[in-house]
Formats: sequence, C-alpha cells, structure tokens
Amino acid sequence: MNYDSLSLNEGNGSAVKKVGSVLIVGGHGETGRTILKYLASTYPELDIAVAGRTPPEESGRCRFIRIDLDGAVSPETFREFSLVIVACGPMEKLLPAVLELCIEAGTDVIDINDSATTAVKVLGLHEKARAKGVRIYSGMGMSPGISSLMLREVSEGGLSEKGVYRTRICMGTAYGGGPSSPYAMLDNLVNDIPVYRDGKVEVVRNPWNDENSGFRFFGKKKSLTTVPYSTPEIYSLSSERYRSGRACVNTYDIRCTMEGFPVYLARMIALINRKGRFSDVLASVFYKSGLRCRNSPKADPDNQIVVYPDDCPEKGIVLFGDVSSYDLTAAMAVSVADCVISGRLNEEPGVYMVELLSAESAAAVKEALRKRNFFWKSVQEVKSRKFDEWGWLERDASRVETLRHFCENWYTVKIHPRMSSVQTDILYSSELWRKIRSSCSFFGTCLFAARVLFRWKKYGYKLRTYVNRGKEYGALVRDLSMFAAGYSLAGEKLGKAEALRLYRQMFMTSGSSEMCWFLPRPETFASFRDGGKGILIYFKAMMERNQQCGFLKLGSRTDTDGNGGKITVFEIRSCIYAEIFTELGYPELADFIREEEKNELARIAADSGLSYEFRLLGEGNADILFYGV
Repeated sequence: MNYDSLSLNEGNGSAVKKVGSVLIVGGHGETGRTILKYLASTYPELDIAVAGRTPPEESGRCRFIRIDLDGAVSPETFREFSLVIVACGPMEKLLPAVLELCIEAGTDVIDINDSATTAVKVLGLHEKARAKGVRIYSGMGMSPGISSLMLREVSEGGLSEKGVYRTRICMGTAYGGGPSSPYAMLDNLVNDIPVYRDGKVEVVRNPWNDENSGFRFFGKKKSLTTVPYSTPEIYSLSSERYRSGRACVNTYDIRCTMEGFPVYLARMIALINRKGRFSDVLASVFYKSGLRCRNSPKADPDNQIVVYPDDCPEKGIVLFGDVSSYDLTAAMAVSVADCVISGRLNEEPGVYMVELLSAESAAAVKEALRKRNFFWKSVQEVKSRKFDEWGWLERDASRVETLRHFCENWYTVKIHPRMSSVQTDILYSSELWRKIRSSCSFFGTCLFAARVLFRWKKYGYKLRTYVNRGKEYGALVRDLSMFAAGYSLAGEKLGKAEALRLYRQMFMTSGSSEMCWFLPRPETFASFRDGGKGILIYFKAMMERNQQCGFLKLGSRTDTDGNGGKITVFEIRSCIYAEIFTELGYPELADFIREEEKNELARIAADSGLSYEFRLLGEGNADILFYGV
C-alpha cells in the first residue's frame, strides 16, 4: 500500500552541507544500524560508508569498507572522509586506537563512548587533536550525551545552591542488544567506584544500597532500587577546562536500574569480576540473557532519564518513551552530525564532551534532537498531564510512515506490558466501580464479579462464529463480550441510563489512555511541515488496516467547497463493534468506538492546524471531512 510521504520540518535535510562523506565504524551493530538509517533517510545525497569486519545486512546504497581494528589499520582508511562516527565496541578496547588514526588522518570524529576509563584517554587527546586541526565530539550517546545535555539545562538554571545534581535512568529490556553492549555496564560494576564530589573525582566504596538508591520513575507503581555507576561525565566535569568555565555542577550522582537486574546480582558480579578478568565471559552471558528478555511478553520497552537538583525530583526534567537505549544513542550521535553537516558547531579543534561545548553548540544539538522528536519535559508538566505516563518519544519520526503503529490497529500490535495494569487501575478508580461497591456488600461485590465472568463466557460462546473470521477476532470478541457482560449487569443493578453513562465514561477514559500509547503524540505531528496532512495520512492508514481486518468499510472521496477549496471525506460504515453489540442486544453501545476516535483525533490535531469535521451518524457510522488537505 502506498502513501504520500511526508517528512519532518525542514532544517535537517535542507541544511547547507559542510560534510562531503561520512564513515560509520561499527555500522552493523545495534546502534550503528540505527545511525545509518537516520543519516540515510535525512541526507539521501550524502556519501555514507560503513566500516567493520562484516557488512551490515541492510547497507542500502552505502559503501562497505572491511577493517579489523584488532589488526593493522592505516590512517589512509579515514583520510577520504569528512566525518567519522564511531559506534563500535567495546569502547575500552577499540575507541582510543580509532581516534588516534582519525587524528593522524585529519578527520573529525563523533563517538558514543560510555566508558569512564576510556573517557580519561579520550580527553587526554585534546592537545594532539588541536594541533592536527581535528574536532572530536566524544560521549555523544544516551548517557553520556542526552543525559549530559539535560544536566546542563538543569544545572545552568541554578536550581541547586550547592551544585548537587542527580540523574536516574530506567532502562527497558525489550530490545536485547549487541555483543559489545554489556562491557560498559561491567566496567561500572565494581566495589570501588570513581565519583564526582566537591569538584573533583575521588574513588569511594560503592554505595550499593544507601538512602539515595530508591527512585520512583513515571509509570512505575513503586520505587525501584538504582545502582550507582561511574560515568564519563565525571572526568569532563572535573577537568580544568570545565572548572574554569561555567562550573555549575559541584557534585554529580548518577544511577541506573534495569528490569530483572537486582542489586544483589550487581554486587555479586563486582565481587567475582575484580580487575575485569571475567568480563568477556560475563558479557557473553549478559548478551544471551538480553536476547531471551527481548522475546518475553513482559519485557519493558520503555527508557527514562530523570535529571534533578539536590533531592528534589519535582524540580527536574524527564525524557521518557517507548524507545530503546540504542535509539536514544543513535539520535544523539546523528543530531551532533546534523550540526556538523550544517556548520552549526563553532568549536575550535580539540576534544569535546557535552559539558565542554559552548552554549551555542549545546543549544544547536538540543534543537537538532528536538527536530528528530527527542526532547524532555519538566517533571511538573508530566505530572499535570494525565496520560504522559506512556512517554512521548518516537523511534523514528523522519516520516509519517515510520511513526509508531503506522498502518496498524489495536488488534494487530503487541500491547504494552503495563497496559493491563493501567486498565485495571482505571476500572478501580472509576465512578462506575464506586457506585457498584456502594450498592453491594463485600459478598455482593464478589457475586457481581462472578456473574460478570459467567455472562462473559456466555456471550463469548454466542459470538464464537466471529472468531473464525481472522486472527484478530479472538481478542476482539473477548474484549467486547466482557464489556457487554459488565454493562448488562450494571444496568440491572444501577438502571440502564446510569449504566450507559458510567460505561461511556469509563470507555472514554480507558480508551484515551490506550490511544495515548498507541498513537503518536500531538507534538510529533506538529513537527512535520504539514501536520494536518500527516494526521490525515496516519488516520487513513489506520482505518484501511481496520478495513483489511474486516472491522469496517472505508470510503474515501475528494470534494470541493463553495470557494473551490479541497475537502477530503472519509466514510466509515459497517462497523464490527456495532454489529457485535447489536447482536448481543446492546445497540446503544455501537457508537462508543467512533466517539473515542473523535476525541483522539481532536487531541492529536490540537496543534497541527488541521481543520476538520467529525460527524457521528449512529450505528457505528461516521463521516469525517478534512478541509484543505
């Protein structure tokens, strides 16, 4: 199925190109492939090459250069390129050598280093790089990188009188990872850990489980225990170049938690892996474990970074969404590349981590991230917005077709593992549940629940022929038969009119939460050159997928108004929700799904400039008129 492509706001692909060619070292890894995808889609005319031992499975139009960094590599390999992006690992073993070669070749570099021990060596190349006229932008990943930009924003706002700042990171496990990914984590699982305190680096006994270990992340029902780790930022923060400049951060405490990785396991690894003698074995174990976690239906897909002053998370900022750490790392690296390509980084030759960038350069990188739909919000704003608990980031917002769940519907996607818990919370906090509880004793409430289950089974049997229509129908029948069972019994207890009001209220509340996860955010559509057209393309693709599943029939036509303006009309007919609810004897529920779509279209179109009219026609039918698109 073809759709008219629509890209992000102009500003990346239309930039004046200061770079003729780019080499991605490690372009076949998890992060490298994502960097390649982002660059290739943004700059179709840019000469991009990939270097490594083996070619990536999908290199597209990109050249492949075979190199083995464990062997002899000539600087000439890098000399033909204007920019090298280093995404290979483990960084501890490979990065310093690559940077030395690039300095000798006179080629600028972006790396995604996340190893503190390697950062010392990289920062030590500053004078050598400056003498050769080479710029090295180091640690441009998720953390350090994005977390560093967030730290700059909070600290330069002067939110802590003592200069004490904290970062907490919650990493999901739904994405697996590459074989080199575990090395940076193992590098930090030690009993004696370097930290940044009172303006200097000092080695302390790892505070595995102290008063600062617990942290409540958004979307989590309880506080999680975080593990302290040593970040490359401690060495840039303690450098004379930082101390003689802005020097806003005096003490920095950064900790991380990962699903299925308890503190006792971290402590055991630190005890076993002294001096890194078992790092290769443990990295292999973690890599295989990550692949198993990725296939688990309960694997957490969310990543979250919170940066705040002192002990006051309410004054902090948060970045949150259903994206992987590899997506975040690649987004930061490519955003820095955007700025290099467009000539927006004004640094003299040398080595730069985020803390050492000028204010203008840091602002340019932040803006480039925002154009790629990676941005943070204040904690207070997130708390005030009811359904920001699902986050707001997109893995790839370069085109409408790459947005989350494009050309899908609720029954064709893998549902977020937290969804069931959130739906249960909505039920128990609803006015409907309060009314039922207040009208029954405890025993009566239990009996009501048992009757719902019995009637649910009865309705499911009545609708059994629908299940044979397609693989999506099993879940659809399960959901609608349960909803109808509860509604019918609530009507018997509370009266039909009251039950209808309360069930509509709960349906819309639950549906709004579900759609906040399923649909891209309003900010995403607003970032396109024509946000209204983007919404039209996305909504049409979703409705056409519903039609493919047999859930409705979609008609589409183009009209003109009295002034010759274009009107695109969608006609929604033959709704499966209306058919099933009517067969069960509850036709008054038929329009709920269209009402929900009307509400969600209004939400995502709020900042897009889209002019439209959503007409509910009854029996699950509707006409939607889009004006000017």
